[in-house]
Formats: sequence, C-alpha cells, structure tokens
Amino acid sequence: MTRLLAAILLVFLSQATLACDETCKRTKVETTKNIKYPSYLNLKYCQTTATDFLLNSRKSLQNYRDKQLGTAHRGGARNIRNFVLQRRDWLQECDKYMTDLDMGSLFRQKDTADKIFAAMNEVADELHKIMMRKKNNAEVLELVVAPAAQKFDQLFKLVDDHVIELQKRGLL
Repeated sequence: MTRLLAAILLVFLSQATLACDETCKRTKVETTKNIKYPSYLNLKYCQTTATDFLLNSRKSLQNYRDKQLGTAHRGGARNIRNFVLQRRDWLQECDKYMTDLDMGSLFRQKDTADKIFAAMNEVADELHKIMMRKKNNAEVLELVVAPAAQKFDQLFKLVDDHVIELQKRGLL
C-alpha cells in the first residue's frame, strides 16, 4: 500500500516539475525561432502596459480629444499621434510575445486586439492629416477635426468595451 501511494505521489510530483512556465516557454520559442526577446519583456510587463493603456492612456487621449483636438493645432496633433503610435508599438510587442509563447492575446482575443490596433492606426492617420493640412483662414475647424474625433470615439468604444469585459470577469 505504501509503495502504491509513493508511486502515485511520484507521478504527481513529476508532472508538476515538467510543467513549462513562462521562462521555459520563452527559452523554447527563442531557440526554435532563433530570436532573442528584450530582457524587459515578460508577462508582468505586458499586463502592466496593457492596464496602463486601458486606464491612464485612455484618460489622456480623452482629455486631448475633449480639450485640444478642436483647435486643430499641429504640434498637439503631432504629440498625441506619437503618443498613440508609441503605445501601439508597445502593445503590439507584448501581443506578439504572448502569442509566440502560447499565452493568448494581450486583449484576451486576437480579434479584439486587431480591432484596437486598427483603431489606433486610424486615429494616428487622422492626426497626421491634421498635421499636414495646408493652413486656410477660411477653414471650419469643426469640419477639419470631425474625422479624427470620430476615430477617437471608435477607439474609446473598443477600449471601454474591453475594460467592461475585464471587469465582468474580475480581471481588472
């Protein structure tokens, strides 16, 4: 009887030691794909980056949309465009890392991630148009910024929907 219990215990313990954690998966992917991930890139960093975007960056973008977008100021549009593109790059790096390691998508589903990244690109494109427009004293600024405002609103809806889903699941 003791031998049977010892054998069962040994099987369970060996399975626990054979489980592959993030470091193990990372090493396997780096070896098989012949790539080297930056040392800062890990699951905790990615979760922190995503949460910061969903909460803090979202507020900053909303503030810009509400208070500054209407002025169509080129410098502000450039700064916010760079902000959006930088966050997109960080988030895409994390999404690729998590996908490569078979840990799912950064935004839980690939479809959601693709939509958020596409919306970020669209916001950046509209801000670029504001930056590059020829100055015209007769232009109506509301018409100039309307497409960008619409793209911001689409991005906000996607982000808000995702935040609500995370809150319902107790993940945020």
